[in-house]
Amino acid sequence: MGQNKIAIILFSISLVVVIALITILSFGLLKTSWSYNYVVEPIDIVNILVTILVTIFVAWYVTKKLSEERFDKELIISDLKSIEECIKKILDAYEQQNANNQILALINQLHILINRFEKTVVSRQIKTNKLRNSFWNLFAAATDYNTANNTSNIDLPMVEYLGDELIIEVRRIIAKVNTK
Repeated sequence: MGQNKIAIILFSISLVVVIALITILSFGLLKTSWSYNYVVEPIDIVNILVTILVTIFVAWYVTKKLSEERFDKELIISDLKSIEECIKKILDAYEQQNANNQILALINQLHILINRFEKTVVSRQIKTNKLRNSFWNLFAAATDYNTANNTSNIDLPMVEYLGDELIIEVRRIIAKVNTK
């Protein structure tokens, strides 16, 4: 939201400059004493027109760049929110009876989401080591059972703790992305 405000402010300033230049130009054309030699020189008109065009171009370019940056941030944040939703589904699945297959499918989905996220942000200098380590810690605790349908020996408080740690790491990355 902050970048949109900056873009609006820059556009407003550009608009004020354009209006001021048009007003000065109009005033100069109506009054013959608008320059030191009381003549409107062609170079003055060209200078004003070039200034107007440069101002409009700079305002457009800055607004476009800010919009593109915000789109990238929203895309990254959307991926992180998907990861957080998947973590919550995993934690909720432990409350159901015989949900091993569902839990394993969700953990696989979480792994895929984290891999996709890491490949997306590799060029943006966002460190994902802690995210990956938190995932593997959750994976180890969430799949620590002997038989295919028996999750009774899972340390649920540890799974919840590690799930929360993963969510906290996701939110830390979101905060970092928003401040860039």
